[in-house]
Amino acid sequence: MKTFVVNPGSTSTKLAVYEDLNELGRWSISHPREELCRFDRIADQLDYRYALVLSTLKSAGYGAEDFDCVVSRGGTPPYIRSGATRLGPELLEVIRTRPKQEHASNLGPMIAERIVGISGAPAFIYDPITTDEINELARFSGIKDVHRESMCHVLNTKAMAIETAIDMNRNWHEMSIIVIHIGGGNSVCLWKDGRLYDTIPADEGTFSAERCGGIRCEALIDLIEKRGVDTVKGYLTGKGGAVSHLGTNDLRVVRDMVEANDSEAVRFCEAMAYGIAKNIGSLAPVVHGKVDAITFTGGGAYWGSLVGQITRRIEYLGAPVFIKGGENEMKSLATGAYRVMNGEERVWNYGEESEVGYD
Repeated sequence: MKTFVVNPGSTSTKLAVYEDLNELGRWSISHPREELCRFDRIADQLDYRYALVLSTLKSAGYGAEDFDCVVSRGGTPPYIRSGATRLGPELLEVIRTRPKQEHASNLGPMIAERIVGISGAPAFIYDPITTDEINELARFSGIKDVHRESMCHVLNTKAMAIETAIDMNRNWHEMSIIVIHIGGGNSVCLWKDGRLYDTIPADEGTFSAERCGGIRCEALIDLIEKRGVDTVKGYLTGKGGAVSHLGTNDLRVVRDMVEANDSEAVRFCEAMAYGIAKNIGSLAPVVHGKVDAITFTGGGAYWGSLVGQITRRIEYLGAPVFIKGGENEMKSLATGAYRVMNGEERVWNYGEESEVGYD
């Protein structure tokens, strides 16, 4: 079975072709800022990116008709389950007209739609960041018409939770696994019985490479009044965290600064480890402390001293710790598609709970 994987980002479009679970090829198409500046809206980039996708596939010896299925990074559709959702009219309409966020990943399902328009192969998105299945108590807030939402690294944390269960020779649908993604943004996800049961998203948890993380409400209001909404939005995504404190969004640079005994970097690392440990600890009571495993992923999982500081603070939970570094997005998408096509997982229609099967 040949699977085509498409994953658009803000300045690149990543592609891969898999034969079952084996990667046959991977390509990253760069989109220079001067090219993207020609477009007023992200959605206007569709024709431009699609042409480059077809050209890249052709150069690699593939045509759209060569694929048995197509899987895309999910974009930001609201109110969606984890796992695979069929690429149908309802899903495409909501991504085009009312996505939860304007983001380049919303182009993925649109590119996939064009590919399968040629091939006729089944297509779906898998584990978008807007996956929304946290439990009712976790969703509750102190304002009647405002609800907590998950918005986290669903794709990678779920894939690593499944891998962790395999390593332990257990069924992940019968486990409680906390997965910590450390990268540009940090998120802590509790996967319970195969469901994203609760989360500490990047804007609630500790700061990261480029995000300021959670800030007291009164302090945030005061900051907006003093520095303006646009400046504060920058702190939330892109200009907070290590960018604000140390002038870099690269945790490898921060690690090198720590190893060189830069006092500011050392304090930053200690504080981030302290905060991540608190986030992990705040999810343990959700499952009465019965955590079966704790897994670190994302680029920051390769930073041994950082993970070591966190691990020492959470040893009391008694759960085995696994390190599965990297983003793993392309592999996670392809593996999800493989499980679907083999009948190991159901496929959802957007907006309903009916099961969709493929012959």
